[in-house]
Amino acid sequence: MEPVTLTAVATAIATLIFSEALKEGGKTLGQGISQQVTQLLTAIRQKFQTAGTEGILKRAEENPTEKNQAKFQDELETQMEEDEAFAKQLQALMAQLQANDTVKQIVVKGVTVKGKATVGDINLEAAREGAVNQEAVVDSEFGDDLNLGDVNLKA
Repeated sequence: MEPVTLTAVATAIATLIFSEALKEGGKTLGQGISQQVTQLLTAIRQKFQTAGTEGILKRAEENPTEKNQAKFQDELETQMEEDEAFAKQLQALMAQLQANDTVKQIVVKGVTVKGKATVGDINLEAAREGAVNQEAVVDSEFGDDLNLGDVNLKA
């Protein structure tokens, strides 16, 4: 496997693991993706334990400083270079995550308005391949009168 490819995969994995979206407990990722992230983390944890380097992952998880993340990423890349089957497993899991990535666009959610409300025109556009979930007004309550402008959803 090419080192540049391994570096790119290790970087993508490190970014995913330490991203704010993941810190939210998978709320924005969806259950299917959360399961795949769990599989990814389990595979990495097992590999690091086998190699005796689980402390690097634990340190990075507990204290995700730039330095600790860089050490984790470096160790992950090393493990991938030394074990092609492990590298392929991680690449396959990352490919599944990317394939299941869904764009979610919600304009008004969880709003309660008493009396009259006016919402202007709503235009949502997602220019990409893959799954798109677009919602204009969700779980909202409006009082006496709701004036809603044009709603245009395009994917």
